[in-house]
Parts: sequence; C-alpha cells; structure tokens
Amino acid sequence: MARPRNFDQEQVVDAATLQFRRAGLHATSAEDLCRATGLGRSSLYNTFGSKDELFAQCLEAYLGRTLARTEEIIGDSDRGVVERIEAMLRAVAAEEAERTATGAPRGCLAVNTVTELADDPEHQGSIERIGRDTAARLAMLAAVLRVGQATGEVTTSVSAEGLAAFVNSAVAGLRVSSQGRVAAGWCDEIIAAALRALRPGRLDD
Repeated sequence: MARPRNFDQEQVVDAATLQFRRAGLHATSAEDLCRATGLGRSSLYNTFGSKDELFAQCLEAYLGRTLARTEEIIGDSDRGVVERIEAMLRAVAAEEAERTATGAPRGCLAVNTVTELADDPEHQGSIERIGRDTAARLAMLAAVLRVGQATGEVTTSVSAEGLAAFVNSAVAGLRVSSQGRVAAGWCDEIIAAALRALRPGRLDD
C-alpha cells in the first residue's frame, strides 16, 4: 500500500519553477530540484515521473497563471483600451523590478524556454504548448484592440492582429530587458513608446 504524500504538490511545482527559471531545463539537475523543493529524488520521481514531466507541469502552471493575470487586466471594461494595455505593461515592469530587488529569477519562463529549446526535437511539446498560449494571448489582445479601433482610440493604420503581435513583443522585451543591467532602466520609455504606437496618428486621418 502506497504511503500518503506529506507535501503540497503545488508548492513543489512552484519551487521547481523558480529553479527552472533560474537555470533552465538542461542545466537543472535532479540534485538542484531536490534542494529547491526539499524532497528526495525518489519522492520527486515517484510523483512526477521524470525531470521533463515535472518541467511540463511547471510550464503549464506558469502559463495558466500569467494568462489569467493578463485576462484580468485586459478584460477590465471600466478602462479604456490603451489604458488597459498600459496597465498590463506596467504590471510586467513592476513584477520584474520586484524580482530584481528580491533576487528572484527574472524574465519569463516561456521566453526562456523558447530560447533554450526551440531547436530541440525532444522538447517540441513544450514549444507547441507555448505556441498555443501565445495564440490565445494574441487573440485576446486583438479582440480588445479591435474595440479600440472601432471607437477611434487605437490606430487603424495597422491591423488589430499586427498591433496584438507588437504588444506581445513589447511584453517579451520588458521581460528580457529586466535581465540586463542597462536596458532595465528604460522600461518607462519602452512603455511610453509602445503606447504612442497604439494611438491614432496622421496615417489614420
């Protein structure tokens, strides 16, 4: 008869996620995961099967949390469209600044995973999962930006889909910039430039 688990699986996934964000998948060893989670190797492997399966669970949980936070901000119909985009970008910048201040791993697990595993045939499942997440984010952003275009708040010189891709790239840029000593100081300017690009200009006349 199997012994009951005496640990919180969600907490283990959270701790492992921090380790994977800090070092990446390949550079993280079983010993690293044991130290990060406080579990022995047998408990980890009995629960998750393998390092790759644990990583897949970490990625799934991370993508779910970040998408939910984005949906909450972007879906706030009490705000204007550009104001919602600004709130989302500033939330990303604030999150990264807090991580810098506390010494927590910076950047985005999804972006880091694509950078590390994009050409690794053994981990195409993770890349495809991130692709589905990205598609969902782009569709959500495009829908909101289309509303802004209809009301005249957002430029129509670029398609809503193109603007959504631009905003998503700005988010990734803020995540990556947070990891550099120089670029991190330009977050406010990055956000201001992104917002200017969204607002109507002479090309919309």
